[in-house]
Amino acid sequence: MDEFLAYFQELWHNQPATVLGTGVAILVLLGIYIFLLNTYK
Repeated sequence: MDEFLAYFQELWHNQPATVLGTGVAILVLLGIYIFLLNTYK
């Protein structure tokens, strides 16, 4: 777990736009997934 946190902190300091973009993309995909689950239940 410590290795993951160190990697994430290094990535955050070097490329914060990549980290934010990935986070936003995951949230959007989760939103679409939940929307589709509610639509076709």
